[in-house]
Parts: sequence; C-alpha cells; structure tokens
Amino acid sequence: MKKIVYSLAVMFSLAFMACDPTEDFTENTAGNFTGDQIDATLVQENGDNLVKVTVHTPGTAQISNGKQTIKANYADLIMREMGANTVYIKMLNANGEIVEKQYPVTVTQMTHALPVLETIIWQGEQSCNGWDGSSLRFSDSEGKLPTLSDETYDWMVGKKMCLDIKEVNGEGTTIRVTNGWWSTNYVEDTPVHAGDKFTFEFTQAMANECKKGGDGKDLLFVSNNGLTITKFYYEL
Repeated sequence: MKKIVYSLAVMFSLAFMACDPTEDFTENTAGNFTGDQIDATLVQENGDNLVKVTVHTPGTAQISNGKQTIKANYADLIMREMGANTVYIKMLNANGEIVEKQYPVTVTQMTHALPVLETIIWQGEQSCNGWDGSSLRFSDSEGKLPTLSDETYDWMVGKKMCLDIKEVNGEGTTIRVTNGWWSTNYVEDTPVHAGDKFTFEFTQAMANECKKGGDGKDLLFVSNNGLTITKFYYEL
C-alpha cells in the first residue's frame, strides 16, 4: 500500500478572542437532529491507521481524531495511536445546537505516517547579537517579537515548546531562556547549531513571571554569540 504523508500547520492566535461557537459550522436548515442521528460511513482496511470518513447528513461537519480536526464532509483521517482510538464528528443542527457522534476505531497497524501538527506562536526571522537583551524578547515595546497574551502563556504551560534555529554566529554558540528582567534562568546556556530544533518545557512558574497578569516580565531568548530564529511553536 502506498504510504501517504500529510502535513498540517495550525495557526495559533496570539490574542485569544471570544467567538460565536457556531462560526466554524455551515448553517443547517434541514432539520433538528441529535448526535446519534448523524449519518456517517467509516472505512478502515485491515486495522490500518487510515480511516476514510464520509458524513451523509446535510451541513458541514467537523471530523476529528482528538488531535487533528478537518472541516469537511469527507476526510482521510490518520489515527495517531495503536489500539483504541475514537473518531469524533460534530455538526450544527437547525436550532443552532452543536451535536456530536463518536465512533470507536481499533488500530492494529501504523501503515501511514503521522501528520506533523503544529501550533505556531510566532513565525518570521529575527536575530540577536551576543547577550542582546531586547531583540528576542516577546514585547512590543521592549523587544522585536510580539507581546504574548496571558491566555497564550497559560496555554503553553506543561507543553514542550520548540524554537527553530536558522543560523548561529560561530562555534560554541549557546542559548538561554530567561525573562525580560533577566531575573530567572528557565533554561541555562545550552549549545545550539544551525538547523537545530531547540526544545524546552514551559512551566506554570514561567507563565506567572512572564504574563502581564503576573509579574509582566515577558519571555526572552539570549545567546552568547548571537543567533537567528525563524519559528516558536508547539509540535504534537
């Protein structure tokens, strides 16, 4: 069977905003129905982790494996775990109610490569020189990276965050994760090279110090020699 590779990058808003919970769905005026009445067909061959999902109920569905959500009435959905999995189908009925139906799926072989799922906090290109104390600070007023909202900091807690290193200014280049006040080193000086994906766990203590609703110190990356970064994100 031909191996299929999917790639999905999910953009993450730097400022969370309240939204109409129905805005991601197409209005369905055909009638009211419960989750159990959602009509869908799932096709899976020999316990493979590729499940072909077709939703027959009128209206645009959201089809999900719990990690990746596809807004469509048909999806080739890649299950991410061996053993028990669940396919979630959500729809909007005529009275504005969001309803859901769950389909259990058992995976016995991982034939298809898992999609790369990213939540991007910042993407672009920005550099710092040796011990530059401002350029890689997430602060609109004191840095060259955008201010992160308190909701973003709270969302990052407990996640292993990734930082793509494009270039370094010479051998022996290190990176340090601290805050704009240089008051706490969250990650001590760590050697990095061009092309590295530098990772670290973001903690509640870091959020408390960095967010405006806490100490307001902002997240900061610094380097002994200087380096160039291109993306800060969470990868599933």
